[in-house]
Amino acid sequence: MKRIMKAWNCSYPSYDGHDVFYAPNASKARYLAYCRWADGGGFTLHRIRANRNEAADIHLPDEHRLVAELSDSDRHIILHAYGYDSHVDPKKWGYRDHYCTAPSDGRLLRLAWELGLFRGPFGATGYGETPGWVGAFFYLTELGQLVARSIIPAYGGREA
Repeated sequence: MKRIMKAWNCSYPSYDGHDVFYAPNASKARYLAYCRWADGGGFTLHRIRANRNEAADIHLPDEHRLVAELSDSDRHIILHAYGYDSHVDPKKWGYRDHYCTAPSDGRLLRLAWELGLFRGPFGATGYGETPGWVGAFFYLTELGQLVARSIIPAYGGREA
């Protein structure tokens, strides 16, 4: 059974068009719209309309069996490598596929060699704008991407 992040089209009488918000119900979608739009001034919560947009729902897989073997730190690394951020449009998740760290990082070596969630390390050379910093890239495997999607919290962990 898949987890579903429900999509809602939220609109306002004086607002041209609508924005999509992900929430478990219309009331929470309206509140998210209010929080985003309130800075513009003049918006009142009771005038915001929320209509279901099932075509824009996001289907997340159930938790993968390997998740039981992951620490909170491991989960953070995997989600970061996948490009997950609760404040970013969910349609953009998955734009990344890598994590950069020291080539001898024990956490990444375990995730790569024992669990098969990453490939690497690759390219232990100078990187970024920090002079003298040396790092290596670890790339999510197909299994790693599946595990990442399975640990994404629906609604950014705000289901309740």
